[in-house]
Amino acid sequence: MKKLIIPILLIIILAGCSTEGDIKIINRTDHSLYFTIKGNDYILEGSETSDPDMTISVNTGKQFLFYGEDYIEIDLHLEGETFMMQDAINGIPIEEYFTETTLQVKPKETLKIYCDPTHAGVKLINNSAVDVIDLAYHTDDSDILIPIIEQPIIVGDSAWSRLTATAEDDSISYSFVIEFENGFIDSTSFMDIDDLTVDEQLRIELD
Repeated sequence: MKKLIIPILLIIILAGCSTEGDIKIINRTDHSLYFTIKGNDYILEGSETSDPDMTISVNTGKQFLFYGEDYIEIDLHLEGETFMMQDAINGIPIEEYFTETTLQVKPKETLKIYCDPTHAGVKLINNSAVDVIDLAYHTDDSDILIPIIEQPIIVGDSAWSRLTATAEDDSISYSFVIEFENGFIDSTSFMDIDDLTVDEQLRIELD
């Protein structure tokens, strides 16, 4: 029996063992995050009282007794209703944002991604009887309408967009224009919305 144990152990060592690494997303905003890993889409809701998190395990390949890959690269799409990934120089955030990145995931380790709010936002919930075909806004220093949606918001659906938040040295006032499928345009109900701060979301609920 002892003669069989050594060859079997050698085969297991030579073949290697599959391992996993973890990606843990921590949502420190009040609103939802949306991310994609290896073709799978996820939603992580926000909270005003806690920091919800979600852990995704990924296969990091086979590890052998004396060697193995230090890490694998995983593509990540990540954004939120008041969050974008933000570049930094020497640890200091700069005004450059992105939604796509590549992670280095190590076997048997957890890579933690903390998502702190970077923007304000607006969310339209269409509980009316008519589809919304256009949603746009302009700020107090410009009359140029900036479209928010690329396709209609059908009855019972919703859409959101990030907005630049008001800062101490830069107060921003937003006015919104909503166009319905029946031709009605509402340009007065949501005018001069002042001082939307970071992680603050204007909710437009249509009844």
